[in-house]
Amino acid sequence: MQTFKRNLWSAVVALITLGGISHSLAELPPATQTIPDHLIVTNPAEDPTKPSPGGVRWFMPSHGRYMARTADKKPIELCFFGDSITQLWEGDLFNKFFGQYNPANFGVGGDKIQHQLWRIENGELKGHSPKVIVLLIGTNNLGFISAGDVAFGIANMVKNLQGKFPTTKILLLGIFPKAEPALPPNAAPPAPQDTLKAKTAIVNAMISRLDDKKMVRYLDLTPKFLDADGKILGNVLKDGVHLTRAGFIIWGDNMAPLLAEMMGK
Repeated sequence: MQTFKRNLWSAVVALITLGGISHSLAELPPATQTIPDHLIVTNPAEDPTKPSPGGVRWFMPSHGRYMARTADKKPIELCFFGDSITQLWEGDLFNKFFGQYNPANFGVGGDKIQHQLWRIENGELKGHSPKVIVLLIGTNNLGFISAGDVAFGIANMVKNLQGKFPTTKILLLGIFPKAEPALPPNAAPPAPQDTLKAKTAIVNAMISRLDDKKMVRYLDLTPKFLDADGKILGNVLKDGVHLTRAGFIIWGDNMAPLLAEMMGK
């Protein structure tokens, strides 16, 4: 297994050392940051490449619904995989932007990369060959593992999807911005490279390298959610994490051209 992990992306990304991942990535310009060739995570429960079911009470019911949709003979041309940010698409907006594509939304609140991997390994979307899978995952991993490990996990997810759906194109979204968590009383602020903003930027810079201009396309919508000073727009997040209706409209509007191209419309 470790040999597999070490070699997983050797053919498609430049390799960097363990020391580079843990100490110097945040000091490098985003364009120089590449997906690591191995994990440094020490807690097996947080391994983003090890499939595991989510611990929230709605995980299994959600998986059951998506398995029922998978078993349905109705075609799925477009499928969304993600966490609560994906799951919370309002029905009318989802249909407005994507209804023409026979879409399915397989988002589950609370999902980390390993939870979504478990769902796919346990049959979600099996037997279908959608034209495009939209993938947005990783934000729930950021507080538990390094940016390099998050990027490695996302890369492994892309590889898994490609193996199971070889004719499907993947539209990989960069992790969306979210507010920094409140600090406990008297707690020192995190180092600049350890903020959510910095870690998100590092992950997004890494996974952007997966764009091969053919079967995998990368799209970073971060600038669309920020003002001229780089701060999150006041009307796009309702709780610091999840999108408002205005935020979903920004997502739909700005993804539409690339999605249409990938769908062949």
